Amino acid sequence: MKNTKAIFFKQFQSLLRNPGMIVQAILFLVLVIIMTFLIGGYEDTDCESCIPAYVCTPCLEGNTYTSAADPSLTGLFTVMFVGFALVGSASALVIEDKTTQNLRFMAMADVKPWQYLVGTVVSMAILSVGILALYALVGRYLGVQMIWFMAITMSGAIVSILLGLVVGLSKAPGLTTLLSLVLGLGPMLSGFNEALARVLRFTFTQQVNLAVSDLSADLSTNFMIIGANGAVILLLFVWMHRKGVLG
Repeated sequence: MKNTKAIFFKQFQSLLRNPGMIVQAILFLVLVIIMTFLIGGYEDTDCESCIPAYVCTPCLEGNTYTSAADPSLTGLFTVMFVGFALVGSASALVIEDKTTQNLRFMAMADVKPWQYLVGTVVSMAILSVGILALYALVGRYLGVQMIWFMAITMSGAIVSILLGLVVGLSKAPGLTTLLSLVLGLGPMLSGFNEALARVLRFTFTQQVNLAVSDLSADLSTNFMIIGANGAVILLLFVWMHRKGVLG
């Protein structure tokens, strides 16, 4: 417990000292506000005028199902923050520890892999709660909607942090950029491409994207897929550290 607390405070200070995650979150929020002001409100449109065409076709045929999402502007940037900023920030924390030899010193001090995992995830999750609450307020997700918004986005955020940490600890930390781009930008691009939407439907960020598009729907499947993503990443972490040594 002592080691876990030490890791938590150390990582929390690192996040404040190098506030890349916070800066990206604020930048996304500013973009949401600016774009909302420039675009203005959305007027209701009938099916014949909706774009892209693959959404109109099933609608006109009386089938409203589509694997594509249609989140609000705030929801879209929230997904980008969850998939892009958090994966990169978690990986950057680990890479910093590797570069400064802190990871080696922690291993010599008998810090267990699970202690490093818990300390890092909790420190980032606490900051993420505050940031996502701001997104909820800016997007006017209030009342019950705010509860569901926070629940689904925080679930995705925790999985993102886990993924960034695991990739950072792996022998190929360079994959972080590619993964964060796919997970952060993929859901946005899936709104223009049905095939991409179907490919990404098993990823946690696409499930967050689908959920914030309609928070009044049954979100059980979204939570299940996000949870399954997290379980796979945790299993990978356990396999990587099966010898019980941090590094």
